[in-house]
Formats: sequence, C-alpha cells, structure tokens
Amino acid sequence: MEKINNLFDQEITKTVDAYPSIFSKDDVVNLLSSLRTNVLNEISINTPTTGYDTDTILNVVRTMFSDYDDFDQYLDYEPELHGAYGGSYSLEINARFDAVQFARDFLCELPDYFEAIKEQ
Repeated sequence: MEKINNLFDQEITKTVDAYPSIFSKDDVVNLLSSLRTNVLNEISINTPTTGYDTDTILNVVRTMFSDYDDFDQYLDYEPELHGAYGGSYSLEINARFDAVQFARDFLCELPDYFEAIKEQ
C-alpha cells in the first residue's frame, strides 16, 4: 500500500513541478492514465496467486463432496410423540443440519486435498 501511495505522491510532485501552471484536459488525462498504469502494475506485482485455476478448485470441491459419506454425523434428530383425541398418536421428527460444524470440518480437510494435488 505504501508503494501505491508513493506512486500518487510522484504524480502529484510531477504536476506541482511542471512548468505551466494551467493544465489542459489532455495533460490531466495523460497523468491519470499514467497513474492508472503504474498502480495496476504495482497491484499485479504484489497480488499473491494460488497457482490453481478455477477448474482445479471446482474439481477438488466436487471430489470432496463425492468422497464425503457420513453426512449423518451433522444431522440431529428429535422425535416427538404427540397424543391426540380418540387414542390416535402422531410422530413428529425434527431434523437439523449442523452447517457450522460441517463448514469447519470441510475447511479443515480442504488444504489436504490441495496438498495431494501438489504431490501428483
């Protein structure tokens, strides 16, 4: 971020030190275009890359879901038996999926799958 601020400071200094005191529209456009190019170059240099393309990431996630056999461990069942008039009963089963725990486990296993890809 400091480098980007320095790029802005450099352009400001160029503008202040320039001989003419009034800039034309073309001068301002050229300055902004130059600044944009410098900032984009700086950002692309400092942006880390994962080295994996979109297809690879999607294939890993698909593989993880297809290999996941035990979704039952994230389900909670709460059966409730209700009595009614006339001697009839009803059974109500409330099920809840623990998405928080599933996400934790999934995210913990995700790096292992990518390590396996690196080794191949």
